Amino acid sequence: MAGQEYMLVVEDLESGYGETQVLFGVNLKVRKGEITALLGSNGAGKSTTLWSIMGVIDPWKGRILFKGEDVTHVPPHKKTTMGLVLVPEGRRLWPNLTVEEHLTLAAKTPRSRNKVEELLDLVYSLFPRLKERRKQKAGTLSGGEQQMLAIARGLMLNPEMLMFDEPSLGLAPKLVQDIASTIAKLRDELGLTVLLVEQNVHMSLQIANYGYIMENGRIVLEGTVEELEENPRVREAYLGI
Repeated sequence: MAGQEYMLVVEDLESGYGETQVLFGVNLKVRKGEITALLGSNGAGKSTTLWSIMGVIDPWKGRILFKGEDVTHVPPHKKTTMGLVLVPEGRRLWPNLTVEEHLTLAAKTPRSRNKVEELLDLVYSLFPRLKERRKQKAGTLSGGEQQMLAIARGLMLNPEMLMFDEPSLGLAPKLVQDIASTIAKLRDELGLTVLLVEQNVHMSLQIANYGYIMENGRIVLEGTVEELEENPRVREAYLGI
């Protein structure tokens, strides 16, 4: 079974909202210990793919395997306990809770509750600025700091695989680079597996190992980062070359 080599396998996924179909037979694989990028313009179906994998939306058809196990209709909290964590778009923080309250609350899951101090040390070593601001309310943080906190909260769940939904959205170019470096570090230093959903194709191709291009709810291209960067369609439509 390829479940050892691939941490996540999505086969013929169809999904949508109400009567509206958004995904049409999506196939993708995420190799263990790598960053796989799912790229495409706004409205291509990227977020719906993540929500369907996570179980926030129940897939209509197809199969989702995580660590070789069929999790197609497993609810989100159980997937989190298995080690699959989604860092949502728009950060979704509670403005009146402090940085540390966010982090310790996140660690109340069965995977994390015996490792709270260890996970806090890890998060503060990755994000020294969060340590400085640990008593500050999330609503008073800058956009970049809020994105760091959203990632840190995901890490407090002790994941094996992190899925990011548009982590660079609304951030200044310098902060986009910081977030990209952090995601690369999660792979290189912690050995985490990452599925990165982004409109920022430049940023994603800097750090990913493999990528998929999605248009209108379908995967239209896939390949290594080098293959995608050389592809005339990608260069014209997404890289502006």
